[in-house]
Amino acid sequence: MNPTSKKVVGLIAVIVLLIAIIVAWHFTHQPKNPLVTANGNGDHLPTQNVSDFDQFQQDLANRVLRQIGGGSDFSVIVATTAYPLGTLLRATGSVPADLEDCVPAPLPKPFAAQHLFPSYTMSRDTALAANLGSGALQGLDSAGVNLKQSQDIQYMIADAQIQIMDDKSVAQVTGQGNCGKYVSDHPGMRLIRGTVLGKMTFTVKVDNPATVKARLAKIGGFSINDNPGSSTLSIADNDSQPIVELLSEFGTSQNASVSPTTPKPVAAVVSSRSPASVNVGAHMYIQEDAADTPEAGRNVVQLLRKGWPTAIVESKVQKIPTQNMPDVAQVRYFNASDEALANRCLQILKQEYPTARVVRIGLPSPRGQLEVWLPRKG
Repeated sequence: MNPTSKKVVGLIAVIVLLIAIIVAWHFTHQPKNPLVTANGNGDHLPTQNVSDFDQFQQDLANRVLRQIGGGSDFSVIVATTAYPLGTLLRATGSVPADLEDCVPAPLPKPFAAQHLFPSYTMSRDTALAANLGSGALQGLDSAGVNLKQSQDIQYMIADAQIQIMDDKSVAQVTGQGNCGKYVSDHPGMRLIRGTVLGKMTFTVKVDNPATVKARLAKIGGFSINDNPGSSTLSIADNDSQPIVELLSEFGTSQNASVSPTTPKPVAAVVSSRSPASVNVGAHMYIQEDAADTPEAGRNVVQLLRKGWPTAIVESKVQKIPTQNMPDVAQVRYFNASDEALANRCLQILKQEYPTARVVRIGLPSPRGQLEVWLPRKG
């Protein structure tokens, strides 16, 4: 090899080495992708993929149940409505039976539970269904962001806290006064004795994080962090919201030696038999915003009866305080085998509430029972 060739080979080797150094520096110094890394404290979190909303609900409830511990009179459900501690729920369904008489004074102190939940990777549709009580993802739509660009969305619960009544407090509240009388007169009542609170945080990919952040800031209601290096945007609730609720159930009588079976968290199990095969009819209950006009509920009763003549639609419309209503109309069902009934109800309801959706609730109820929740129009 002549001297000229040696110089060329040496120059090429130097260039290759420099390129390798640049590439190595780039990969070791590139911004961390919040879709796969850590929470707000910098702690690494395991990431779990969820394929549907039922699986997501099941995991949230099961994690809390394993942490708290169970019992024959204790269960955990996903918080589809932000009922406060001390709310009594009916023996079946999700409608409150009493909102005031069983509230403890003072309220129990919340305790931090930072490592209770992992981060979750989910589809856009699952994220929208999980966005209970939060306007974050709807805010993205308002800011002109097409969520379909994000095949996967990261969901995380920040600043998790557990607020729960101890056994002594439960016994005091339910053993005296109006609360004790109501519980003894209505077997099977379930008390919301605790809740897990947290700030729901979504991380999504967007084309221009800084521009979207500026648009969202004008809407308000949540905090936004842009990550230009990874083309992602993180949107979090300003305030903590109930994530799951902790229930105690009371037996058929005060002297009962064995407590009844407690309601279980929602189970992502599909029945092998269709609703039609067991001839189960739909039985619907209507709940409307207490601030709305009575006509709203009555119109839906008539609409459902006309669109589904064989179903039972209760005439009495339950009034629910505005703060306890969902953002969009919902058809709630409780048994996996009732999904087809819920979807049929939804198609009728969409004539009046186009954005309505179906929600599965992890509470025990008779086969065929549906609840239609109507937020205030406008």
